[in-house]
Amino acid sequence: MALHLPGFRPLKGAAPRAWDDPRAAVELSPIKDIELRASRIPGVVSLAQGIPSFDTPEPITRYVQQKIAEGACSKYSVAPGLPELRELISDTLLQDGMRYDPDGEVLVTCGAIEAITATLLATVGPGDEVVLTSPTYASYWPAVRLTGATPRYVALDEDANFDLDPDAIARTLTRRTRAILLCNPNNPTGTVFSAPQVQRVLEIAAANDLLVITDEVYKDFVYTDVEPASPARFPAHRDRVVSVWSFSKAYAMTGWRVGFLAAPREHVTRILKVHDALVTCAPVVSQHAAVAALQVGAPFIAQFRREFRARRDRIIERLDALPHVFDYQRPNASYFVFPRLKDTVPLARDSRRLAIDLLERARVAVVPGVAFGPTGEAHLRLCYARTPADIDAACDRLDDYFAGRTARVHVVVPAAVTRPARGVGRRLGVAALRALARTYVQRRRPTVVAIAGSRGKTVTKRLVTELLSPRLATRANPLSYNTEVGLPLAILDVPLNTRQPASVALAFARALWTALVSRPPLDVLVLEFGVRSRGDMAAHLRIVQPDIAVIAGLAPSFSEDQQGLAVLRAEIAELCDAVRRSGGRLLVCGDDPSLAAVAQQVAGTLVFSKAHVSDVDGVRSLEIDGTRYPVERDVAGESNLLGLEVAARIGALLGTSDEQIRQFLAHPL
Repeated sequence: MALHLPGFRPLKGAAPRAWDDPRAAVELSPIKDIELRASRIPGVVSLAQGIPSFDTPEPITRYVQQKIAEGACSKYSVAPGLPELRELISDTLLQDGMRYDPDGEVLVTCGAIEAITATLLATVGPGDEVVLTSPTYASYWPAVRLTGATPRYVALDEDANFDLDPDAIARTLTRRTRAILLCNPNNPTGTVFSAPQVQRVLEIAAANDLLVITDEVYKDFVYTDVEPASPARFPAHRDRVVSVWSFSKAYAMTGWRVGFLAAPREHVTRILKVHDALVTCAPVVSQHAAVAALQVGAPFIAQFRREFRARRDRIIERLDALPHVFDYQRPNASYFVFPRLKDTVPLARDSRRLAIDLLERARVAVVPGVAFGPTGEAHLRLCYARTPADIDAACDRLDDYFAGRTARVHVVVPAAVTRPARGVGRRLGVAALRALARTYVQRRRPTVVAIAGSRGKTVTKRLVTELLSPRLATRANPLSYNTEVGLPLAILDVPLNTRQPASVALAFARALWTALVSRPPLDVLVLEFGVRSRGDMAAHLRIVQPDIAVIAGLAPSFSEDQQGLAVLRAEIAELCDAVRRSGGRLLVCGDDPSLAAVAQQVAGTLVFSKAHVSDVDGVRSLEIDGTRYPVERDVAGESNLLGLEVAARIGALLGTSDEQIRQFLAHPL
């Protein structure tokens, strides 16, 4: 059965697709869209993006640290990848019955999706067609469209556990078909395509002179006796196969962004040109991590497989408890389950709207099934690579949602991190630096401006300093400090290189001089209050109490960073409470909904927001408390615009004239 629909509608507000322009047809992956939405909502439990809950194994990270210390990661590798890594890949493939020359038939890439996209860009183009299964991985469709080619979908048989019918592929082919793209084991269904099925696909490809591209990133997580068959193991068809693998899943290395492909030399030669144009080479630090993974990672794969199988069984138990909501096929591989919604479930035939409603009302992130192709509609994809606690919490909320109850949503703030014990000398040194920083502030009594949050801190610090410096003696450290001694170093304006003992001694001598003797003018001290773990803010406040606190927008640095975001929110609340008690002034980003309550709780809070900036007929202006200022200086990005408003408001609090603020917003002072 051939299915020609793209299978995913743009979310509300997205620009319409221009089908004659492949660039306009490419949109943000719906998986990433859900995760981005989730990052803005406190207390979400995510079963959306396929990120293992495990950390990268310690032997891999230790090896990489050694390579960084040796200076081995500071330069480009050759475009195909480190020779050592390609040789290890070649040896690993040979052990699995696949012979590829590391010099010319193996290419190291920025993850599997770059390998697939580069392959498509090198081999198909406008007017061509690429056959995909439905359901299949959501990012294939935009990768195909980016080339100008058209995806043609072939439905998997859901009643047979999403099995593949190779003859359905044969019926879908046209004279414009150039390639077949398979994911085996399949994401999102967990189906394993057998050797006879793969061989039949290869025979069809040979009869029609087609390229076969296979994504095999889940090959290590199979829970049956049926082994996924790589097309590269069929020597008769080797010349038309490009096989893609990744380190992301098997070794818990999603953030390292490293994968590889293997193919005959003529294919790799063409793909290498695209790869070079896109990325030059895969990150060298990540390539070294991949070297270690192939050398020491096998025991960890086995451990991860056992755990994922247990988690699969757990999530299936929870789905069994919702028979009025879901039907499902048991996944035999990967770490996803793809249940179908019963017709009686509201929004069952609009999985996109249902996924957003689950996110907003139940605080559970799942991926709408329609993202995976036309037959994915009326399904949801749930990732069980998360911790057992997350799986249970998400399923509890799904129970509540589908029963019409208020979801059991609790925003959990992790307890304070217990830091490893340090030597007596180091503890005394840290305590001395903190005491000197307190002494310095008490002696000089500058106005202290503290900037916290996670967006635009550095640019705001720079702009505040720029506005105040012509009239007030103002200092801010150019670098951001988030370590336990970072704030004292910033206050004392002391650099420190712990790798050079002479530098440590010099730093302490300079700190003593600055705190106890030196008295250069200082009216305003601008500081970043960095937060990494629970208790950091209290440590900062024991050193210095800010007179003005700026709370920038809160956003996670990683899509799976809800714990870190919860810690940051709790620490920010502690800062705001301290400012309230001391009678200081608070400036809060009004564009962050999680900060709205803060603005209401502290009297006299000033709110800065992108809503205060307007562009009319190409003229940009900033409105502050009813006064409109032209903004003529060249700034780029939302953080810069918000930084201008914060600087202007702080300037007004500290006596900067209206005319000086106008000049500052018109051009640099």
